[in-house]
This record gives sequence, structure tokens and C-alpha cells, in this order.
Amino acid sequence: MRKKRPLGQNFLIDEEIACEIVRLAHITRDDHVVEIGPGRGILTQYLLEQAGRLTAIEIDPHLCSRLLNRYSTRENFHLIEGDALKFDYGSLGKGLKIVSNLPYYAATHILKRLIAYRDHVAQMTVMLQKEVVDRLAAQPGQKEYGSLSVFLQYHCEPRRVLEVGKAAFSPAPKINSAVIQLTPLDPRPVQVKSEKIFFSLVHAAFLHKRKMLKNNLGAWQKQFRQDLNRIELAGVDLSRRAETLSLEDFAVLSNHISANHE
Repeated sequence: MRKKRPLGQNFLIDEEIACEIVRLAHITRDDHVVEIGPGRGILTQYLLEQAGRLTAIEIDPHLCSRLLNRYSTRENFHLIEGDALKFDYGSLGKGLKIVSNLPYYAATHILKRLIAYRDHVAQMTVMLQKEVVDRLAAQPGQKEYGSLSVFLQYHCEPRRVLEVGKAAFSPAPKINSAVIQLTPLDPRPVQVKSEKIFFSLVHAAFLHKRKMLKNNLGAWQKQFRQDLNRIELAGVDLSRRAETLSLEDFAVLSNHISANHE
């Protein structure tokens, strides 16, 4: 009987890639590193060599047992059996460095969870599906640019640092992967009066990517009892598509709506 692959993970098996990820993360003995979904522990072993403390969060009990058998004698190793989507990262203190081959089935949700704790995170170096990295790092005018791009770049500075092929994993996935480095931004790259309105606007603008702003924002605007003519006062051409707008453009629209919503 074939052994079931825990939670659909593709395990990193290429030691050269693991070493390179750790090198790119610039880990020192002063760092508290958090690894999410360590799996079989190939990245873990190289992180332990560099980090002052490593906290690994793994949801699969079988993999937890394997990790404990392998690393429990290491003084700087701490394993938490739990769900990374529910974990309180604030309990680990501040200045955390996240280094991980994130489980692809939950990667974007985990990233959003980590961003919610951005005041506790110094940097994230994570491996994801290449198509997700493309979306996170996309710039206005690129086909991958969307609401996820705006959300991520509002909170973090993205820098793609490594491309990883299918052969680096077991079992080999159907897609390629990439490593992206995310540095939380403080202050944010744009100033908005209401983050709630800002992200609601972004979501509505990208709802149908091929439609013009005035069409996508029409129904959404009724929530604020305003007409689209007021947005036109912000100087943004509503015949444009959302994929052409920068963070600054979205901030201008959002702040104009916020001012008229007060």
C-alpha cells in the first residue's frame, strides 16, 4: 500500500537549494528563525547551523515525530505541533525571521496571517509556487498584477531571489517554484485614511479584470452612498482598468472616498 503524502506537500530534497535559501536569508546567531511546515527537515538542518533559535511549526503528527527523533537533542531547536494558520506569532517575540518552504495549498493564507503579525517579523524568505511569486511581485501593467499584488506591496517590499525547478522536490510538483524575500514596511509606501476602504476599493476594482474601473466600482460605490462623479474629482480616469493603477493611484481614490464618507 502506498504511503499517503501528508496534506499534499511536496518535500524539498535538494540540499544545494536548501543551503542557498539559508544563505539568502542572512541568518546569524542573534536570530530567532521560524520555519513553517518543515516536513522532513532538510531546510531545518541548515537553519539550525546558523540560527540562535529555531522554532518549527508542523501540523502533521507523523512528521513531528520524525523531526523530534532527528533534532530533539539540538538546544536551539523548538518544535510546535500546530496549525500555522491559527498560531499566535506574537507569542514568539519580535524581530522574527521567517524561512520556509511554505505548504503550497495554504501559502497565501499563511502569508496573510504572517502579515497580520508584521510588527513581530523582521523578514520573510519563503518558497512558493512560481505563479504566486509572479503575482506578489507584479507591477502595474503586468498580467499577473492584481489585488494580491497591491495587498502584499502595501505591507512589504518583495524581492524574488531564486528560481527552483520541479526536480528539487519529492514528489515532483507539476509547477515550478520560486523564493521571494519580503521585508515589512514601516511606514507604508502610501498613506491611506482607511485601510478598510482602501482594500475594499482594490478588491472591487479587480473583480472583473477586463472591465473598466467605472463598471467595477459602480455597484460597490452604493455602499458609501456616493456617485462615481465624486471619484472623478480625484483625477483618476475611470475608463482605465485596475491593472494599470499603482498603489499611489489606489491611495488617491481611497482617500477621496474616505474624505467624502466621513
